Amino acid sequence: MKKVIVVEDMDNLQMGSAVSRILEGISGVDKVTLNLEEESIIVEYVRGALTEDELCEAINEEGFEVVEIFDD
Repeated sequence: MKKVIVVEDMDNLQMGSAVSRILEGISGVDKVTLNLEEESIIVEYVRGALTEDELCEAINEEGFEVVEIFDD
């Protein structure tokens, strides 16, 4: 599956890299692609391995705020 996750104020490489590392550390995530222009991350993962809520919770627990999540 592919999801686009928009994170509030993720407009610099340092913040984008931090959010990318969070997602890369989740079991079941295959690929993470950062898009600073869109303030978003595309995450590819095994269907059924994760829910949108689990992805958002992992990011929000580290002090970031997910604004939106949708299918790519």
